[in-house]
Amino acid sequence: MADCSSDKAEAAAPAKRRRARGAAVDSQESPEAVDGRFNAALDALGAKLRDRDWRLRNLYWITDKSGARVRFVPNWAQVELFDSLTHRNVDLKVRQLGVTTGYCILWLDAVLFNRGLRVGIVAHTKDDAAIIFRDRIKFAYDQLPAEVRAAVRPVKCNTHELLLDNDSGIRVGVTFRSGTVQVLHVTEYGYICQRHPQRAEEIRTGAFQAVPADGIIVVESTAKGRMGHFHSLCQEAQKGGGWRFTFLPWWREPAYAVQGGQPLEYAQERDYLDRLEAQIDTELTPQQRQWWCLKHRELGDDMFAEYPSTPEEAFKASTEGAYYGALMLEAWQEGRVTQVPVDKALLCDTWWDLGMNDETFIWFVQRNGYELRLVDCYKNSGEGLPHYATVLDEWRRKHGAVYGRHIAPHDIRVRELNTGKSRLETAAGLGIQFDVAPQLPLSDGIEAVRAALPRCVFDEERCADGVRGLEHYRKEWNDLLGVYRNQPLHDWASHPADAFRTGIAGEAQQAPAARVMARAVRVEKWR
Repeated sequence: MADCSSDKAEAAAPAKRRRARGAAVDSQESPEAVDGRFNAALDALGAKLRDRDWRLRNLYWITDKSGARVRFVPNWAQVELFDSLTHRNVDLKVRQLGVTTGYCILWLDAVLFNRGLRVGIVAHTKDDAAIIFRDRIKFAYDQLPAEVRAAVRPVKCNTHELLLDNDSGIRVGVTFRSGTVQVLHVTEYGYICQRHPQRAEEIRTGAFQAVPADGIIVVESTAKGRMGHFHSLCQEAQKGGGWRFTFLPWWREPAYAVQGGQPLEYAQERDYLDRLEAQIDTELTPQQRQWWCLKHRELGDDMFAEYPSTPEEAFKASTEGAYYGALMLEAWQEGRVTQVPVDKALLCDTWWDLGMNDETFIWFVQRNGYELRLVDCYKNSGEGLPHYATVLDEWRRKHGAVYGRHIAPHDIRVRELNTGKSRLETAAGLGIQFDVAPQLPLSDGIEAVRAALPRCVFDEERCADGVRGLEHYRKEWNDLLGVYRNQPLHDWASHPADAFRTGIAGEAQQAPAARVMARAVRVEKWR
């Protein structure tokens, strides 16, 4: 028999008693015998033990923030999540509400009092997986009354799994590539999407799909920018996409208030909090306002990700490790991501990232003096240059625009093996006369983009893909060293970011006099 208890007296029990108790498990009791033993224990402990709400308020012990052993009593956030639990759940939270702890106690209760229930918990790191199992699952089990532990005995207990003799159990890891669970709980999914996009994709396409329709999936996390599946999942859930969405803001937590002291608010803080009160239709207490001011001064812009006031605010925080995250956050805050109409009086340039085996991305840009207006973008893959020539022509006709320069990356001059022609020559044959951007060192190109972004305005709707790409173009994460590498991660965000960098590099070139006139695009006719 596997012993999950840390009780010293139990460890010191006579060998004869341990062998006798172990023999009961080794004899492979029938399910009926296990259930009979369990029901007898329930009868002995009283009818209250059959009431889940009573159990969740009286039966379990945890450690608090100071490390003290305390009885678990659900707080307001945990009660709200428990009461609204359905088959598919996504929770956007602030820090330190005990959400992960609450769910762990709920799952432990479920496997103790139900036969054949398997629960999988996905943590964002291996260390966190070990801590969740040790401090939330195993500790709570070890603190149960002896009668309950005797009624539902562990047959397997190690550093990541507790399997009981009622064929129920909990396993904690960083992914679930195999095995079926009826309950899947993913904690800090936003972090996983940001740091480990490949693992996030495995969870989305593998672990989520393995849970039956009548099972339960819980995804809970703080926001980590608008990158990856957690953001899109929250967006879909808010629109009624089959998931129950819950947002837990800081201003609902009673502990987030400063007691005593003279409130001090700077003008910018006061304006923000006044707008927030109008938005949430709730008057904040002076203590709450002071707490927010002090926490904001401590965390800066990270406040909006760690302790957001609204779901929209949570996802407008910049992405950690992003090259342009802070500058794009400024663009949102300054109202430069908005509605930007196409101006027929201005020439329209296009900035390109030409994909060979992956995505091609095009920005449509108009210059108005010092200001750069990003009015549209287009992406596609698996298409040749004739397709993009058609796209340019249709876009010109739709918006009544006149093209200025088409700026392409330096590798457009490379000749293709099957034709012997470069894409520069092929494009010219289709009527697209490209200017080739100079090849800058990557670091110089990134700095040029950073210098240009403060004078850019973006159309929020038409440039949504491009804006997200600039927000999430980030450094590659080194799992071994736990730091970011000094090189970009090549993923979907690379294409809009590379096209933007190409355009900025080409902007530095003076257009030849013969090319200042706008030109249409000739579309190749196909038989």
